[in-house]
Amino acid sequence: MIHPIKNSTSAPFWGFFSFLKKTKMKIMLDKELHLTPLHPDHSKSLFEILTAHRSHFSPWLPFVNELKYIEQTQKFILESQALVVAKKDFSFAIIVKNQAKGIISAKELNWVSKSTELGYWLDPEIQNQGIMKKSLIRMVEWLSETFGFQTFWIKCAQGNISSQRVAIKAGFELVDQEKRTNEKVEQVYLIFRLQKS
Repeated sequence: MIHPIKNSTSAPFWGFFSFLKKTKMKIMLDKELHLTPLHPDHSKSLFEILTAHRSHFSPWLPFVNELKYIEQTQKFILESQALVVAKKDFSFAIIVKNQAKGIISAKELNWVSKSTELGYWLDPEIQNQGIMKKSLIRMVEWLSETFGFQTFWIKCAQGNISSQRVAIKAGFELVDQEKRTNEKVEQVYLIFRLQKS
């Protein structure tokens, strides 16, 4: 159980970001599932999942093609922690039966409009069990209850059907699309939104 921080302008509030970087705080979903701030201790498990399922992830996470050493994953986690302290992102490991099995992140935190874009991935061996849906719903609740965020965005490649299904099942609505060019290849991304009252 976590406790909301009511005063977003207080010094203790900003100290909370440093707390998140260091803590083993848990956002519980059920007895075997929780979210916890990314930590270098998660490197081995996450690296092994990404490299074992490289062909699954590479169309949606291009960096996976260049992932060869665990030190790269450790560096990513340290950079993610720095973004937490800078109040730009939140990144959490998805813990299933005490093992890191994926990541869910709130990116480009906008503290004025109270909006953020969410991204996520999960071990393919445990997909289609409702884990990602639960994690996404709880992440939205936590950001809303703790920091007052109201608008949540998800952008999925048009071909990433599983990610789109997660967004829809979590209550997001398809509102738009955009085109991106990656390595001279144009892709269409679907834009989903969830608006909290």
